[in-house]
Amino acid sequence: MTMSMGMAVWASLMSLILLATISGGSAWSVSPSRSRLHSRSMRAQATMDFGDSFYVSHDSLPPYGLGEDLPDGVYEISLQRPLGIGFEENDYPRRGVKVISLVSGSNAEKCGRISVGDQLVGVTGIRLVGAKFERQLFDCTKWDFDTVVDAIGSNEERFGCKDVVLQFQRGAPEMDQNGDNAEAS
Repeated sequence: MTMSMGMAVWASLMSLILLATISGGSAWSVSPSRSRLHSRSMRAQATMDFGDSFYVSHDSLPPYGLGEDLPDGVYEISLQRPLGIGFEENDYPRRGVKVISLVSGSNAEKCGRISVGDQLVGVTGIRLVGAKFERQLFDCTKWDFDTVVDAIGSNEERFGCKDVVLQFQRGAPEMDQNGDNAEAS
């Protein structure tokens, strides 16, 4: 996706963020979905100056985490790159990506917690504004494959990242016609 195509697709979205792409470190805009999972963290971040946040884990207090337990069925891991996870976009109407494979001997396989079929629900990414940056946890349940890969790739050492934080949900809840969780409706 070129920068101009990405800007045209996402220009109408209200909340734009910048993520560095894996390929050449160029930046383009995407918008995270709002989620009950991360609503408290977003409120806490609203009271801080931009550049004061660096997500480490869900149980760390803001500005380093959510400061709360994860919902039932959701788990969080921190992996060094390369991850060794094969992702695939979900079939319509479900959006987001799921795990379809783990590379033998990879960091993902060695951690022993990720299973084929797990749904990726959160991922850290670098948000850039001018010369400042933050590493934030984003709800990626409605992102396409390329956006997920770009977010993972933005966790670079030049931003102080030695890992990528991922949140997964075991099993996939049923989706309604709009691609939303039918159980939450």
